[in-house]
Amino acid sequence: MSLVGQVDAEARVRAIRPAVTTKGMYLADLVARLEPRQVEGVWPTLQAAPRHGKYQPFLDYPFADALRWLHAVARHRHPNTTLLEGLRLLGRETVKVFLASRAGQVVRSMTLGPREALLRMPAMWKVTDPTHSVVASESHMGEVHFEVRGFPGWLDCGLIGTLEQVVLSRAAQPEIDVVLHGPEHGEFTVRFSER
Repeated sequence: MSLVGQVDAEARVRAIRPAVTTKGMYLADLVARLEPRQVEGVWPTLQAAPRHGKYQPFLDYPFADALRWLHAVARHRHPNTTLLEGLRLLGRETVKVFLASRAGQVVRSMTLGPREALLRMPAMWKVTDPTHSVVASESHMGEVHFEVRGFPGWLDCGLIGTLEQVVLSRAAQPEIDVVLHGPEHGEFTVRFSER
């Protein structure tokens, strides 16, 4: 089901605390998805552009800058969808970016089913984005419950896509229930069935 609705993207960017960061591997991937003229349009809006114009994979960069790149890529890659849906689809792609990294290749080499992969997500997020709290628990067989606090950005769409892709990458079909308690706090119940 596609996500619909209007949002104020700039308000989301302004709401990010300056101390909140993310790793360069995600930003480098986003920049690479844009045409040069689009990249040039985003550079002047950044809080802290990388030195020499290149993001380093495991250095920290402002999360607000990540949102600006995400918005540009979502609009470029998914021009016929809402920004929410475009960001959800990009959320799916962040799993692929992580799995292409060295740390991700180690994770990929493990033979994990959807349950195990989902339950390991909080530890993975701690490596790449340590500022927020994610707790995962198995509430029932074929179901993992997440409580997310302090997630700065698109909790209501990007994170949904990420959780979907974790399950899809394990040859299972996801179904996700979402309860939002605020812009940075939500609960996600991920149900999965083997295909």
